[in-house]
Amino acid sequence: MSDALQPPGRGRAGSENPAKAARRALGLVALCSAAYFTSYLTRKGYDASILAICDDTGLARTSAGLSSMAAVALYGFGQFVTGPLADRFDPRRIILVALLLTAGCNLAMPAAVGCVPAMVALWAANGFAQAMFWPPLVKLVAVNLPTDRYRSAIFWISVACNVAIVTVFVLVSGCNRFASWRLSFAAVAVAALAMAAVWAGTVRRLAPESGARPGRAAARPEAGGGEEAPPERIPFGRLLLLSGLLPVMGVIVCQGVLRDGIEVWASSIVKDQYGLGTSGSILSVALLPVFAVASMAAARALRRRIGDEEKTALALFGTGLACAALLFATDGAKLAVGLPTLAVLSASMHGVNLMLIGELPGQFARYGRVGTVSGLLNAFTYVGAAISIYGFPALHARLGGWRPVFGLWMAVLALGIALLLLALRRWVPFRRAVPSEISLAPGPVSP
Repeated sequence: MSDALQPPGRGRAGSENPAKAARRALGLVALCSAAYFTSYLTRKGYDASILAICDDTGLARTSAGLSSMAAVALYGFGQFVTGPLADRFDPRRIILVALLLTAGCNLAMPAAVGCVPAMVALWAANGFAQAMFWPPLVKLVAVNLPTDRYRSAIFWISVACNVAIVTVFVLVSGCNRFASWRLSFAAVAVAALAMAAVWAGTVRRLAPESGARPGRAAARPEAGGGEEAPPERIPFGRLLLLSGLLPVMGVIVCQGVLRDGIEVWASSIVKDQYGLGTSGSILSVALLPVFAVASMAAARALRRRIGDEEKTALALFGTGLACAALLFATDGAKLAVGLPTLAVLSASMHGVNLMLIGELPGQFARYGRVGTVSGLLNAFTYVGAAISIYGFPALHARLGGWRPVFGLWMAVLALGIALLLLALRRWVPFRRAVPSEISLAPGPVSP
């Protein structure tokens, strides 16, 4: 593991001896990664099954896509709710409720398949449950870990979600081949219930600080600092303007259009473009998260070299644009060219996600806005996702192929590059005014 864990900073955890503190920090990273891994199993199971569901039931892809669109819409809305909640209330409890709710939705989903309104309602509820994971997890690691561990934790939590995507596509492919796609929903629901039990039994020991201090966000003093200081009081609207986050929200919409749209429809693209069978197409998409993990590792290395999250995202958008242009130029040519190019394009957007939604919110810790900013930015990912999940198959059906979709991807990537260049005009001076250390301190442990 890069950015090796070191003893925690000051605050309640600072009284521990270094060896015990390091073990506790490692345990917290592992626990949060396992929770996020489980959330992705319960979130992506339907997307991985969508091709098999359509083939098995005769459901139209556009009808099946409505459930995914409802889920991402509720997920995006939920970020506006759970982000501020994570800054005010106990994130440990929020995550436990999320695990139980998503388990119930996955258990019920197979029975709802075939009735589109029921599918949409149930998967929308699951989308809201999924919104209860990311901001509380970011808050929890932020208030319990100092800068180097925070960044390392965010990276490994992001890796866990990509491992989960590989797992769920392999699981669904296997279930579809040897039993039924329905079995995969039961399997991930059981995993969520087991994770809920582990979480409830261990989280308070590994994360003694919740940061739950209504009316006051917590702030850890910088290394070598003195007393704990309250966050700077700047109205949130002004903070958005000073930091240049408004165009960043547009960038994140662009990233969401590509990242989630490709994840949901990649198996259909592979089947239509390259003629693989249903199970083979589903299984081949498991390649995408492998590339995503490599992209996130590369993004971290590039960010350390460049020293800026948004400039790193700009380089990744350029990579994505080159990939989209290659897909457009070689439409349906060869699987050996198309699938890796698709994977690199998807992976570059995962790297953008790590930079803008994982690491960038840490720059707002001195203002007590980590949960709020992470939730807000994450919400805009799913504005883009909702557009693409329904829009890609509709455009494919109307224009008779995936090549027009590839052309749309090029336009979206070019727009993202333009918005990033605009955002950097405010972000660079704002970032220089923010201490390089993420200054967080623990709040009281909730009873």
